[in-house]
Amino acid sequence: MRPLLKILILCFYPVCFLGQQELKDWEGDWKGEMSVFNNGKINFTVKTVMHIQPSTRCKNCWDWLTSYYRDSLTEDVGVIIKDYWMALDSTNGYTMILHEPDQDGIDIHFQKMGSMIMGSYSVSSYDEIGNDNPEKQIIYYSQYQLDGDVITFDISFFEYDLSKFGLDELNSNVGTLFPMGKQLSILHRVKNK
Repeated sequence: MRPLLKILILCFYPVCFLGQQELKDWEGDWKGEMSVFNNGKINFTVKTVMHIQPSTRCKNCWDWLTSYYRDSLTEDVGVIIKDYWMALDSTNGYTMILHEPDQDGIDIHFQKMGSMIMGSYSVSSYDEIGNDNPEKQIIYYSQYQLDGDVITFDISFFEYDLSKFGLDELNSNVGTLFPMGKQLSILHRVKNK
């Protein structure tokens, strides 16, 4: 059974990489909605527009300009614009870096696998009065998925509590992630008429 499994893996593994979509497949204008979930329920939904195009900022870069339109029925009227760019890592064509200028120039590393771009990062958690809490981290997991003319963009965030670190049956260190929320955007390609 194991030799057959190895043969299957060796045959299909290269196919996964041959089928990788280039970032130019992502280029264009995209419209849809982002829903914000807390405690398993939708907290609110906003209209979202994303524009992906080749960038002049660097070689092998794409601008990822995303606009979130706040609800006109509430006091929070307006637009939040996220002006990021995605760059292919020159050392590995499947590693990408999302640069966030509005976050003090933070670079978030992503891995491109087939039609998905995935990455995660963590930031320190703060207590009620705004002090850094080194015992807790907020972990963000981001995933973009391209399926034809639809982009699904999912950000999930978790709290990682180092004080609740324990050992499992194999004496491995195990930490617990506490789900905090999720942002889910479903965007459709805008086709020129």
